[in-house]
Amino acid sequence: MSANNTLKPDANDLTGRDNQSPAKRFLKPVGLVIGTALLVAAIVFVAGKEDVFSNALSAITRPSLPILLLLIFCVLANIVLSGLMFSVLISRYGKVGLWQMQALIAAATLLNFLPLRPGLLGRLAYHKANNNIPVRHTVLTIVQAIGISLGVGIYLMLALLLCTKTNLPLWVGLAGPLPFFIVASLTNRFRIWALAGFIRYVEVFVWAARYYAAFALIGYSINIEEALAFACISMIATLVPFFSNGLGIREWAIGLAAPLLTAYQLEHGLTAELVNRTGEIAVVLIAGFMGIAWLMHLQKKKAGS
Repeated sequence: MSANNTLKPDANDLTGRDNQSPAKRFLKPVGLVIGTALLVAAIVFVAGKEDVFSNALSAITRPSLPILLLLIFCVLANIVLSGLMFSVLISRYGKVGLWQMQALIAAATLLNFLPLRPGLLGRLAYHKANNNIPVRHTVLTIVQAIGISLGVGIYLMLALLLCTKTNLPLWVGLAGPLPFFIVASLTNRFRIWALAGFIRYVEVFVWAARYYAAFALIGYSINIEEALAFACISMIATLVPFFSNGLGIREWAIGLAAPLLTAYQLEHGLTAELVNRTGEIAVVLIAGFMGIAWLMHLQKKKAGS
């Protein structure tokens, strides 16, 4: 989930020093090359399907404004929700302003598109220098966020499968965790986990809306079950190590899942994900540079005080 784009810690994160093995140093650039190659392959594959490509291009050049705005809003909402979740998780270790965390997550999401994912290391260094939070504590929040993401994704996939196989109303499966979130949020011990889990749970629905919008923008329709399944697959694909923001992996994961989940084919799934990725990059560029500008403003304000 853009949010998930900031989740994967590296071997050197626990100490802040470059203690990575030669293998891991090698795998990072290799992951970038492979991810880029997979992305290019997805574009070439879609371009080779002239009927799909021409129909999608025609639909995109005359997009429905409400659907386009929905996609843009959802990408931005993913960044905001991710920032809220990390604000909750890191509150046990230090004080980070709400706007400061939002700016930091937006900036890190943008920087993680670059080779070697500098946004992650930048977050670790920033919290240590500006919030007096040890690197190991920041890493713990990232590991915890990964666990929450996997738990939410697995639960929703199982709930969708159960509702489909048993004709159980979908709302029953989707509402299943809500009593836990409510009860746990009333206890001091589990309040942090309940709030963080609930935020991530809501974020999956935002991702589902993104997939609804992405398919709609190329002239196809998917239902809520299909959109949620795509959201879960996307979230898990983004967690694959060594691939910046799931680059290439996410495109093919959605493409390959499309014939299994819908009446559409590989090329339709790839095209929808490419549209989703394009919208994501556009929003992340704007939000990321705004985040960097805000962080620089805070630094200047701090230096002048």
